[in-house]
Amino acid sequence: MDLARAVVFFESEGPYLLSTHVHADGDGIGALLGLSSALDQLGKQNRIVVADVEPDRKFAFLEGFEKIESIHDYESTEAVPFAVFVDTPTISAHRVGNVARLIGFETRTMIIDHHAGGWEEGNDLLIDSGASAASELIFRLIQEFDAEITPEIATQVYAGIAFDSKLFKYSHPERALKAAAELVDYGADPTWIADQLFAHQTFETVKTLGIALAGLELHADGQIVTVSIDHETFQLGGDLDGVVDQAMSIDGVEVALFFKEQSAGVHRVSLRSRGKVDVNAIARKFGGGGHQNASGCTIEKSLGESLKELLDEVEAALS
Repeated sequence: MDLARAVVFFESEGPYLLSTHVHADGDGIGALLGLSSALDQLGKQNRIVVADVEPDRKFAFLEGFEKIESIHDYESTEAVPFAVFVDTPTISAHRVGNVARLIGFETRTMIIDHHAGGWEEGNDLLIDSGASAASELIFRLIQEFDAEITPEIATQVYAGIAFDSKLFKYSHPERALKAAAELVDYGADPTWIADQLFAHQTFETVKTLGIALAGLELHADGQIVTVSIDHETFQLGGDLDGVVDQAMSIDGVEVALFFKEQSAGVHRVSLRSRGKVDVNAIARKFGGGGHQNASGCTIEKSLGESLKELLDEVEAALS
């Protein structure tokens, strides 16, 4: 991780395109908003553009959320001079969606990420697989800028770290806690942020949780739990983060697999582990990735086929 080199990338006046992966989550959004706020202070032109039709309003409590634009509303098709992608190890279209169309031959790109990717993309890389979140890396980068870390910025990046670590349970919590303590000193309110992130659920979210948990199944002598929702349930639009966490709370479970049918025959799978199995290694076999204890992938097969293939991999890893 070369923070000094990353600072050099931002010496231009811009404009900078700031983006993240499809289905932008709390870490991606928190990191983008924090970086944008710092660049605003420095007088650097920047725009946040994401692949989603509408960014998840779960994160609308963060200052600057209204600045986030959808590529579907983006009026220009011209390549941008500078582009920064956070919380994704690759800038290919399957990961960043149609935002990839704004990257031209002469576009200078930077990737800021905490996933172990292995891809050789981007002109400049700020990669640290030991970091708790992309937002942690943005926090360290802003500290290198000649910018003030305001309570607004502290809240944005704290929220990203808290979201990705699930309140400091996963993804290098020892680093997450250290960064969070500093951010509290800068003005982040941990109680309020935790309440905004995890204590407000929609009716659709709770209904989806009930449907999903009704179909829990145990495998491998109770070491693996699987849970799934069909496309009809997926379309309810509930926040699905809590489903796999509930499944992981079952005593004796080492690995949880959550299958979400995003469209007919296409399943997005969330994998969680207590540490005995490296689910990132398994997810990468299916074109996905993430962290050792929390990862994801997409499989374009029926639920039965998808479940069997992943179960075989997890059972082999357990043995």
